[in-house]
Amino acid sequence: MATIKDVAKKAGVSISTASYALNNQPNVHSKTREKILAAAKELNYYPNASARNLKTKRTGNIGFFIYGFDGPIFGDILEGVNNELQKKGFNIIVSSGESSAVILRERQVDAAIVFDSNLTDDTLLNYSEKYPVIVLDRDLKGKNIYKSQVDNKKAVERFISEMVDKGYKKIAYLSGPKDSPSNLERYKGFCNALNEKGIKEFKHYEGDFTIGCGYELGKRIAQETEKPEFIYCANDESAVGVLQAFRELNVRIPDEISVAGFDGIMLGEYTIPNLTTIAIDYKDWGHNLAHFITVLLNENEVLEIKGPEAKVKFKESTKWKNY
Repeated sequence: MATIKDVAKKAGVSISTASYALNNQPNVHSKTREKILAAAKELNYYPNASARNLKTKRTGNIGFFIYGFDGPIFGDILEGVNNELQKKGFNIIVSSGESSAVILRERQVDAAIVFDSNLTDDTLLNYSEKYPVIVLDRDLKGKNIYKSQVDNKKAVERFISEMVDKGYKKIAYLSGPKDSPSNLERYKGFCNALNEKGIKEFKHYEGDFTIGCGYELGKRIAQETEKPEFIYCANDESAVGVLQAFRELNVRIPDEISVAGFDGIMLGEYTIPNLTTIAIDYKDWGHNLAHFITVLLNENEVLEIKGPEAKVKFKESTKWKNY
């Protein structure tokens, strides 16, 4: 079995230079690095991860912790994170549930990106004593804690105000889960906008962010005698379910009821009619998160994380009422 000495000898470099190159350290000339990597490949040599970790006190892994694997949002963020980490020579570990807490307690990652409300603040604060943590789902302050969040409240408040200005008065809110931080912030924005416009009454349907739940609620709404003019869904998947139910029950969209969502998922471009939404570029957000982490770990100056922007995409599922 080949050793790092064999690689160094074949490449004509010192053992330390070979080690730097194989561990993706920056202080090796690109041509020298290529020669060392070629020698390692020819000798079928791979660094021993455990030995490397003991020496560098780094795992080379970044943790991305989420509360579930369903839906397109996490996939888009993950793609952005993973693409950037691969460019910088880091691995990604994606986890959900109790295993996430174990990974943090055992220090199996060099940094953590957290979008999982099931991970307790104490777990994160304990880990962050020595390692950086970016929280995407909560307000948490502490050593090595950084925050990057979609401004859900502001985005929804601005959008709903615009819809009221379009002429909508009978407005409904289709929520996500009660314990979802993003749903709670979106609901605050919704209520703030209506209150600012002097609208005191609205319908509130409780959902769970899924297409199936949106579909069932859509069927129920279609049967109501007093229907809302406009339904704002706390995410796009719920809205997609509502659109499908309305189509099946011959509710004309947007002539009878307008529908909008939040996220900007690709599926909304293919519904009939196309879905109006508050769109977030989650892939770009993931890229920015990973860039921030890698710069931080390389001890370069970091001013702030470039956060995600919310942009309204008006489609056929809404219309101007006061024309």
